[in-house]
This record gives sequence, structure tokens and C-alpha cells, in this order.
Amino acid sequence: MTETPTATAAEIKIGFSGDEARKAACALELQGGEGRSRSIYFWDSPRKAGDDISLPFLDRGVIFRLRLEDGDQGSKRDTSMTVKLRPCPRLPPDWRKNRKDEDGDWDFTIEEDRTGPAFTPVVSASLQAERKVEAKLVESALRPEPGELGPLLAKPHRHLLEDAAGLKQGDLQDLRPLGPVYTVKWKQDWGTLPDPVVIEEWIAKDLRFLEVSVRTSMADAAEAGKLLEQALRRRNVAPPRCGESKTRAVLTVLARDLAH
Repeated sequence: MTETPTATAAEIKIGFSGDEARKAACALELQGGEGRSRSIYFWDSPRKAGDDISLPFLDRGVIFRLRLEDGDQGSKRDTSMTVKLRPCPRLPPDWRKNRKDEDGDWDFTIEEDRTGPAFTPVVSASLQAERKVEAKLVESALRPEPGELGPLLAKPHRHLLEDAAGLKQGDLQDLRPLGPVYTVKWKQDWGTLPDPVVIEEWIAKDLRFLEVSVRTSMADAAEAGKLLEQALRRRNVAPPRCGESKTRAVLTVLARDLAH
């Protein structure tokens, strides 16, 4: 039996793209050398849909994301592989609460994503696994040919995909890598917010995206959205009039050359 999970925490997000992202970065006085630099890759099977790009896995709420540390060129690569379900589907009993591996190799969390200016809550579930993977397997997975993602997925990823999304190994054969996305991440203490503010800049081809976010309890989520907007205005950053998912924006740009 499955049921809709209940989130125990929320991530409040405000995103800026293009010229708005550039202006926000200048106003916040972000310095690249002070942030953490990584490269990100996604997987989907892009298709052309008229003048638009169809992303079948993203459209059904399944996101595959790999983070690699810049400068890591060893025979084994430190990888951070995440499978995210957003919006989160109904889940079987084993996946209805946050879980963590005893050895700390992976963790599963359920939380609300709230993107400004509307801050409409969307429940998401994500399983992130940190492990070393042979460099040749990482390189193979990043080739343009489909069907090479498997070695980067940990067993819990496969169990989650099958249990919650009905996806087996054979359903992933058409996945193709989309990337890289060059990212820099900062954490700052803004005083008026109880938790550190996370600022992340994504650059992919001709797209620049800047996201400001903070994690908070469900009880404080609505107030955190207001405080985050106020804190941005005090820093001469006007919140955008409409919200946009950075994942969809970036995947659409990256998929243009691969869609068929």
C-alpha cells in the first residue's frame, strides 16, 4: 500500500536567471574564490516537441544528478549521485520517512520545495549517495551514448526508482548525460535568518542562474520566505516577479543539441 509522504522540513528558494542573475551576483558581492566549485551532470532522454524540448523523466518527476568536485582527477572519483522525485509520488512503507545508511554512504530525505515569489509547496524526495567510483566508469557514463548511467547508481537508488517510480534498469537505457553545469556555492550568515543562506550559481552554455535558499522547519517555512525576500531587498536585490526551476531551465538549455 502506498500513500503521500509528509515532509518534515522545507527549502525556501528564490531564483534569478540571465541579466537578473548577473545583477544579483554583483549586489551580493560574490567572489568565485570564496565559494565551492563543482561540475554537475544530469540525465534524461530529450525529445523535440514542435518548437519545445520534451524531457520525459523530468516531466514524470524523476531527476538524476551527479556532482563532481573540480580538480579531482584520481583513478577513483569522489561522486555525489542524487535521484530526486519531485513532485514526490505516493510511497510504499519503507520510503515514507527520512532514512540514513549506518555507514553514512547515503541518505534519503523528504522535504518541501518552496520557490518564490509564490512559494507554493511541492513535496520532493531525494536519495543522495556519496562514494568513490572508478574514473573510467564515470567517464563512460558521461559519454553521449545512452545507457551508461547504471554503474553510478547505488543499490538504494535502484530500489527507490523501482519501489516509488516503477522504473527498472531496462527503463533507463535511453538516458543521456546533460552537462556539464559549472557551479559555485556559497554559505553566508545574514543575521535575520536562523540558518545559513546558501547561494548557488549555475552556468551552462548561454544560461546563467543564481539561486538563494534557506532550509527551515515546516512551522517556520512561511515566515522564512518573507524574511528571505526582505533580506534580499536590504541588499539591493529585487526578488523576481515569477519563479523558475533552475533544474528545468538548465536541462532545457543543455538538451537543445541532443533532442531528436
